[in-house]
Amino acid sequence: MQPDQMFMALLETLSDHLRLPVGYEWAPTLATACTGLFGLLLIVRGARWAPVMAAVTFLALGGVGGAALSHEIATPLWPTAGLVGVGSFALGLVLFRFWQAALLAVCCMSAGVGVYYATSLHPAVEQWLAGPQTVELVSLESAGSVVGESGDTIGAQFLGLWQHLSANVSNFQPSFWSILGATGIAGLVFGWFLPRASRALWAASLGTLFLGTASAALLSRVNPAALEWLGAHTQFAWGITGTVWLTALAYNALSCRQKKSKVSTDDAAAAQPTPA
Repeated sequence: MQPDQMFMALLETLSDHLRLPVGYEWAPTLATACTGLFGLLLIVRGARWAPVMAAVTFLALGGVGGAALSHEIATPLWPTAGLVGVGSFALGLVLFRFWQAALLAVCCMSAGVGVYYATSLHPAVEQWLAGPQTVELVSLESAGSVVGESGDTIGAQFLGLWQHLSANVSNFQPSFWSILGATGIAGLVFGWFLPRASRALWAASLGTLFLGTASAALLSRVNPAALEWLGAHTQFAWGITGTVWLTALAYNALSCRQKKSKVSTDDAAAAQPTPA
């Protein structure tokens, strides 16, 4: 399934199965508007606000973690949550460059593995999902057995897929680890040594994602025919998305550069001696 088909299926599922209480019919429209506004703000100011937004995110995560910690160590809820939240805020703000580089490395590794799956692993994974083609008799467990004790957990399924790919895909493990290492190092280096470009990349990508999602959700409620037309003409839809992303990327990169130039000009002016 293509990404645009998955997105359309998700929207249809939410529209068909999400039912709100009477009197709250306006809530989806408000949530859609807030999502679109947030995406627009990221496109316009995301690169400049990135450190503060990351620190606020750490503040929220730290507050939730502090609340959970207070129950474990039997301390007051709000002081513990506040202390952990403030510490997380400072940690996110001071180490923003590191977190940005690490997150970019994870995204690059995910993208690299995704490309590897699409180009080489897809047939083998489909074969593994189909299972054995032989017909076997079904045997029931003895009375009193607990369902789910067969070890068919997520970890066991992942191990089975790993063994299947290792046996059926040529050079699977060397290729997988090489792609993972190369893309991770590339993302880490890019995020660390080009922090402004990385901030612009994050702002453009997240802003386009939120704005595009909100626009599609709004069209599904206001003008479903237009959304169906975009779904049928994916090249046009992706062209609009790419134009918005490139524009946001260029604007955020220029805004970071202009801010740096302004700071340098102010420092030079302050360094000039005052005439007697």
